[in-house]
Amino acid sequence: MTSRRPLIVLFAFVLMVAAACQGSATDIDASPARSNDETTVVWAVEDEPADDGSGDDGSGEDVAAEDGADDEPVEGESSEPAPEPEPVAFADDFANSILPIFAEHCASCHNAGGPGSPHWQLETVADIADNSLVLAAAVGEGYMPPWPAGPQSVSFRNDISLRADEIDAIVEWATSGGEVDVDPSTPVPAADGIVGLGEIDDELEPHETYDGTPAVVDDYRCMIYDPQLTEGTWLTGYEFVPDKTEIVHHAIGYLLPAEAMDVALDRSADDDTGGWQCYGSSGLPHNDPLFIGWAPGQGPTQYPDGSGLWIEPGAFIVIQVHYHNEVDTDPDSSTLRVDYTDGSADLDEVGIAEYIAPAEIPCSSDETGPLCDRDAALARAIERFGPEGVQATFVNRLCGVTPEDFAGMTDGVASSSCQLPIYEFGEIISVLGHEHEIGATFRMTLNPGASDERILLDIPTWSFDWQYNYEPAEPISVKPGDTVLIECSWDRSLRDPDLEPSYILWADGTNDEMCFSTMTVR
Repeated sequence: MTSRRPLIVLFAFVLMVAAACQGSATDIDASPARSNDETTVVWAVEDEPADDGSGDDGSGEDVAAEDGADDEPVEGESSEPAPEPEPVAFADDFANSILPIFAEHCASCHNAGGPGSPHWQLETVADIADNSLVLAAAVGEGYMPPWPAGPQSVSFRNDISLRADEIDAIVEWATSGGEVDVDPSTPVPAADGIVGLGEIDDELEPHETYDGTPAVVDDYRCMIYDPQLTEGTWLTGYEFVPDKTEIVHHAIGYLLPAEAMDVALDRSADDDTGGWQCYGSSGLPHNDPLFIGWAPGQGPTQYPDGSGLWIEPGAFIVIQVHYHNEVDTDPDSSTLRVDYTDGSADLDEVGIAEYIAPAEIPCSSDETGPLCDRDAALARAIERFGPEGVQATFVNRLCGVTPEDFAGMTDGVASSSCQLPIYEFGEIISVLGHEHEIGATFRMTLNPGASDERILLDIPTWSFDWQYNYEPAEPISVKPGDTVLIECSWDRSLRDPDLEPSYILWADGTNDEMCFSTMTVR
């Protein structure tokens, strides 16, 4: 079992060290250096040879041992590729050819309680038959089921994408009349029988509801969720359940120690909107490691058997919710469903690592306006979100680039990349990419250019609405000396034309941008 230490967080905002970053994004040796309290990582860029995998960062200390690598990395066992499935063809046999497709690829999202159920509920065969032509159009156009990951990615569990033969079969069935050969009341449960968490031990409510206003369009609020645990406990699954989905943009949860509660309660009491305004992180004077997260399209997170997140007695969760208040709503009371395992269990601890790349998107050559000046756009972002909510300069320094490196990207399309060392070691549980609304592509590559290069996640057409935690189907381990390359691109034509022309950079607003990823390991 790994040590029960705080999770390491990439965003250690130590600008004194970040300012020393030099060189290009592709020749960075960013060795993690543990601070004395073992709660943060400072990415120090040095002109040194790349890590040889020994775990020696040049400081004389064994980083691998300090970072939990005293546990042997989990080695993936080779396995034979899965046999190709038999092609599906509709032959007046709905039960054999069509129904299994909806059970396997659609029901987990559209059964009652699933993330797609507010839009269309799939409970019985009648729900399919009554909507046959609409469903055929949705799958024929590739709109449903949503699966942004492209074929260059590694294989993933729970892949709900449809093959061409499955799409053709659905379209043929629907256009030939949409007849069914089973009782229309026949249930259509998800293939694995689960929608949401397998078990829910508690559903945590926020200490206060959020009552925002469109006067603050992008409001980041930190809300207290107290599990009231009196003993150390493993969190083995969770599900963030947004209440007012029309304004909940995304959410990030931080784990705070019991001694931080009084300060958190004081912050919450000082603000009658609910919680307290917080850009960047929780804003509390305590270590606040990234603990959980949610983005549009995500369902529940259930960690693999034998692994979980450790919670000390009295610890509590602060969830930073990004509210995009384009409309006025009733107060929001998003909840957190949790699945626990007794603290005496011998589990592997889950670690969550963040890897980022710059976001610098100049105005296109046919756009003009005062905010097309980067300095003006940066000043406005800082005025809106404070320095903590505008990380453009920090990310550029981390990756060894300057705004001038992107100045020529004036055709409406911009891109960036950053290669960083892996700093949480073990077997990969999931990977996630994150951009905002003008994202075009995303890619995450393990050990680029090496013999063991793997494209962990390739999204050839970015979709803000579907930001999954993708779980590799085969074991993939990361170890000291490994690196990851993060690449993003953006398309300004996707921007709301009613917005004032502006240079776009890394900041917390919905109309700003990010190039962000997480890798969860055990």
